Parts: sequence; structure tokens; C-alpha cells
Amino acid sequence: MLKMTGLTCLSLATAFAALSSEDLKRSLESFQSMETHPATVLNPETETSEEGFIASLAPSRLIEETLTPPPLRNFENEPVTFDREGILSDRDARISELFHVPLDLRDRVGFWFDIYTKHDSNRRIIHHAVYPWIVFKVIDVSFIINSDQPSRRWMRNEKADKYVKAETEAIRVALRQLSKKGRAPQTDLEKQVAQALLPLGGTLSAQARRASKEVRVQTGQKEHFTEGLRISQRYMGPMEQILESHRLPTELSRIPFVESSFNKQATSKVGASGIWQFMGNTGRKFMRVDDLIDERRSPLKATEGAARLLKENHMILHRSWPLAITAWNHGPPGVRRAIRATGSKDLPVIVSKYRSKSFDFASSNFYSEFLAALHAEKYSAEIFGSLIREDEISVSIIKVPRRTQMARIIEISGLSMEEFLRINPDLSSSLRKRGVIPAGFRLHIPSDSKEAVEKLLVLRPAIARAGNLEN
Repeated sequence: MLKMTGLTCLSLATAFAALSSEDLKRSLESFQSMETHPATVLNPETETSEEGFIASLAPSRLIEETLTPPPLRNFENEPVTFDREGILSDRDARISELFHVPLDLRDRVGFWFDIYTKHDSNRRIIHHAVYPWIVFKVIDVSFIINSDQPSRRWMRNEKADKYVKAETEAIRVALRQLSKKGRAPQTDLEKQVAQALLPLGGTLSAQARRASKEVRVQTGQKEHFTEGLRISQRYMGPMEQILESHRLPTELSRIPFVESSFNKQATSKVGASGIWQFMGNTGRKFMRVDDLIDERRSPLKATEGAARLLKENHMILHRSWPLAITAWNHGPPGVRRAIRATGSKDLPVIVSKYRSKSFDFASSNFYSEFLAALHAEKYSAEIFGSLIREDEISVSIIKVPRRTQMARIIEISGLSMEEFLRINPDLSSSLRKRGVIPAGFRLHIPSDSKEAVEKLLVLRPAIARAGNLEN
């Protein structure tokens, strides 16, 4: 960033005061040459900086945090060079046309694509909550997190949070200063913030005033996404079979990347559970959820429930996948209210026009996050290079006819207790302690152990392959 004397700043302040948006743009370009509105990533230790590319597409979701500006150094899994725009355009036609990125959501999807593929959790992106692709600053807190002082990790996390909060507040202050009518950017930070706002058009003071109330921090998710890629390989084939059996697009199987990064143990503050993050009440409509069995925790059984719910959403919401997927997060009644309020069934129109407390950052950005995750997953080899992934699961289902001892089934199937519980995570801790499987339980067992377990249970074959869990 250009260093300026006090006299130069005073002269420029007078000159900036009456500038139009276009004049301001040309003037700012004299301070900082930026091709596509990059954000600056600063390293407070070396005072060096690097440009962080800002997606120039559309808005995104709300998750308040804090960040600051150090450099990105020592990224262990830095992605290979890849064609970002080509991937978002699905250059190799790997994705159904149903899920191509709409032009009006391109910036928003691009923002989330960068969150998944470029920024790890040491990076915090300070951005506009309404227009997420308007990035004010990118901060790397690895110099705090990876240091040996303070000695305890939680203390370093707390220190990083305070650092980010201070940087975030500095940006809010800069925006409030720029919101004063006739006030030209004077400090380096004000110039950087003014530059970031340029794509929105309009007057600087009006945009700064609004933005000062909409500053948000997003943590990068790159390593969480790559971990999701590793785990998802275990379930993706059977999940796609389930969706195909319901005549649904297989691309829907990528929703768990957004919901949980395929973490089976994921549980939200409000009680959502499993890779699909089903709430309890919703889960009970489509699967067994009680004190003994919670099928939300089973990736394949939950996918069966997800297929039924997504099909229902699609039917209710004018056979629109953007609306049906948004309803996964916001609920069909909420999406219908948005349609009535805007008079449109077009999601980009709804996102840009609809304002409601319930239609928050998460709801307005959910579909864009899904598209970003879908494109990142389909082109993961180009983005991340070779990743070590889990082997695909091969299981069958047996409906247990009566109360059965768990140990006997484990012995016959040749599994360890750990392996058995890994493929049957929906069994409650109380059942595990008692070592029993209740009558009616849909038991997952390795496909090559199917016949032996059937003989043990002395039941009529009622096996369903993993791709069809209704039997």
C-alpha cells in the first residue's frame, strides 16, 4: 500500500470530497493497481503483504467472527494451480445442467468456492455480510496459532480471536469514517475499504454506511473440506445408488459437504445430527429416531431419509432444485413466504430482494455453498492433487427379527466391535453397553458376511443392498 505524507493526504482529501463513483474509482487506481479487487493479506511480523484474490460474483451467508491480516505461509497442502473460472463454468461437463452456476449467483458461489479450496482455518476473511464477495481484508492468524507462546492452545486461540476482533473493529471504524458525506479516504485502510466497495456502485458514503453495519468474518474451511473428501469416498457410491433409486440427481449427495463435511458425529447447538444434520422432529418423519436408535447418525440410512425429504421439497416448491435445496436449510414454508414476498420463484431474485429475520445469512447462502462444494468436489483432483481417501463401504442390510446378542453377530461377521459400531453408528450407547440389538433393527453387515449372519438369525432373506434401504 502506498505510504503518504500528511500534506499529500490533506490535498487528496480535498480532491476526493466531490468525486463521483467513476472518478473515485480512477483515483483509487492511482494508489493501488488491482485487477479484480484483491484484498491484502498482511504479516504483522514482517510487514510484508500478498494479494488475496476476491471473487467478483454474488452475496453469501452470515457467521459473525473476527479476523486480521497476516500472510499465508507454510500451507502444507497448498493446491496445485487450477483454472478457477473454468471449474465454476464446469468446463468438462461433469455436473448436470440442473446445477450449473447461475450468472446472478456467480460472485456468491465464487466466494464460497474460495472458502473451501483456498483458505484454511488459520485464515479469516472479513467481508460484507450482504454481499460476501466484497472482501475488506484477509487475515492469517497462523503466526499466533503455530507459535509456542502462550503454551496452551486455547490461549493462542483466544489471542487470535482478539487480534481478529481488533482488525474487524478497525474496518468498522474506517467504514463509519467513509460514511460521512464528502469524506474522502485518507488512511491506507480507508483506501483499501473504499476500493473493496467499488463494485457495488452508488456513492461511497451510502455504501460505507450500510457496510459498517454488515461486517462479518468467515473462517476458511479448506482442511475441513479435504477431510470431507477423504471420508466421503467411503459412502459416496452407496449414497448415489440411494438417490438414483428415488430418481433423484446424484449431485444432491454433496449437500453433506456443506452441512457437516461428512462428520458422522456432527451435532449442532440446536440438536441437528449426522452428516445430513437432520433435526429430531424432521428426522422422525423419515427414519427411526428415539432413545434406542437414531438413524440420523447412519450416513446411509440418513441418506434414504434425505432422498424422501428432498423429493418432497422438490414437489412442493415448483420442481425447482434451487428452491428445494434452500428449503433444506430454511424449510418449505419459509421459502413459500419468500416467493410470495418477492413475487418470484427465481432464487437469485429472492436472495437479492427478500429481507427477513429468519431468511438469514445461512439461508440466503445455502444453495451457493452447495454449488461451490459440488464444483470443488467434482474437480477435486485438479484443485487438491492426489488425496488419500477411505475405501468405499460394501454393506447389506438385514432386518433383525428378534432381540439378538451383539457379540454373536460380531463373531459371525468377522468384525471387531469397533468395526461393527462404525457401520452401525445409529445404535444408542445404552444398547452398546447392554450388548443387544433390538427386534426390527435394520442391521448393516459386510456384504460378504450376509449369508452367515442370515443363518445365525434363521430368517427369510430380507437383504437390501446399500443402495436400497427400504427393505
